[in-house]
Amino acid sequence: MADKNVISKDHLEMDTKKEETYQRLISLMKSIRCMTPCHDKIEMYHRVAKQLGDLSGYKESEEYRSECIKLAKQTQEDIKQRIYSLAVRKKNSAKLASDYRAARDEFRRIPGYLDANELALECDKTSNMIEKKFIMRRVIISSLTVLVVILAIVGASLTTTKYYFAKAAQNIHAYETAIITYQKLGNYKDSEERLIECQYQNGLELAKEGSYKEARKAFAAAGNYRDSDVQKVKMEKLIIRNAKPKDNVKVGDTEWRILELQNDRALLMKRNAMSEMPYHDVAGNVTWETSSIRKWLNSEYLEATFSEEERKQIILSDVVNNDNVAYGTDGGNDTKDYLFLLSIEECEQYQSLFPEFKNNFWLRSPGHSSDSAAFLSVNGQIMDYGYIATCNEMMIRPIFWFKID
Repeated sequence: MADKNVISKDHLEMDTKKEETYQRLISLMKSIRCMTPCHDKIEMYHRVAKQLGDLSGYKESEEYRSECIKLAKQTQEDIKQRIYSLAVRKKNSAKLASDYRAARDEFRRIPGYLDANELALECDKTSNMIEKKFIMRRVIISSLTVLVVILAIVGASLTTTKYYFAKAAQNIHAYETAIITYQKLGNYKDSEERLIECQYQNGLELAKEGSYKEARKAFAAAGNYRDSDVQKVKMEKLIIRNAKPKDNVKVGDTEWRILELQNDRALLMKRNAMSEMPYHDVAGNVTWETSSIRKWLNSEYLEATFSEEERKQIILSDVVNNDNVAYGTDGGNDTKDYLFLLSIEECEQYQSLFPEFKNNFWLRSPGHSSDSAAFLSVNGQIMDYGYIATCNEMMIRPIFWFKID
């Protein structure tokens, strides 16, 4: 009788485990449905199907197993549809040869799906056509440049000839050649006005080719012509979006080191340290909020360094001013700033991205006392003990968040 009880108990435990496994797999199946179509999702469906197969004959295991296999196949189709839709969007918005190649590569991930093969071939042809046009344009420009040199050798007696040559180059969109010639002509007739127009048009051509750095230079050279400043900022954003942390980029009249990239913004730090200056110009207690360096950065320096359009892209940031952990010195109130200095914590976070330093520079965090501020030493050590705030032997490297969306 005791043996029968043991056997009955074992069967009960087995049935309980089966039921637990069965319910867990059904629950997992429902959870997988919520996942975005991906290869991991397919793999998970196959695993659940296999485990349901091990429960063959138990309740509706076989029906659920068949459903898992169907869902895995459907997910595969969903993935192809997502890739196809992405490729179509890329193709429709493509402008540069590289854009069409990116769309082509997506279509080639799903060979035989709908008209993916035909669209990949179309993208390839368009990309090659754009590149041929680009090469032809460069050949024309190079040829015209040679003519410019010849004209320069001939001498100033052909000034009128040079002028009409520059106009001809401008009319066929050989802007770089026209720019060189107009620069040599100086204030002859309307050469200066035409030079600026060519700088702007050259910027638009370079932007189409994806030469964003050169386009930025061209728009900067165009000054206030049309929307040159707006176009220049667009190029700055594209340059940053195509860069990575530790790269150097130019915004305003200054080069900046990228410390962090997010979807819609980038944290930039001045690449080269600025002149030595005090953290605060009056002896006594000071925090970042009350410092003269904060006031100067967010007024005179901001206005002098960036154009109006660039200033619109600088984010008014919530700046946290922590106390000095080692000495308990009050960090003061949190602030809202366009430009600010690194804190001790931020310095620790981004230090691996810094360029080589040849000078000490201020941090915004307080030092060991209320009349001092922390700094980063020339050998890369964070000096949380700090130095007297009125010391004018420290340099500064301002940082700011810049919109890139």
